Amino acid sequence: MIEVERDTAFAQRLLDVLALRSKAALHNVANQNVPGFKRYEVRFEDALREARARGEDGTAVEPELRRDTSGAPGQNNVVLLEELAVLGKTQLVHDVMTRRVGSYFSTLNKAIFGK
Repeated sequence: MIEVERDTAFAQRLLDVLALRSKAALHNVANQNVPGFKRYEVRFEDALREARARGEDGTAVEPELRRDTSGAPGQNNVVLLEELAVLGKTQLVHDVMTRRVGSYFSTLNKAIFGK
């Protein structure tokens, strides 16, 4: 059974993380030709996994926007294909989550109004 409060809070958190990840990837793409630019990445899944291992539901897990400082100093570390892959994966997960939430609320609507 779905717990409305917890599941909708988690879905909202995940959609917020996906929006942040998209913004970071687009920012990276926009700066792919800037000398010395170091890409941004959003860390969330590892913290979520750790919270779940502790028995928490994951709604309190915050995403971490951090700078990827890999590569030589003064060298840009943005790889366009990797950023496009991040955007593609983010879009797929976003589609799955919005369909899941939409389906759940559609079912609730049918249960309440019989339509």
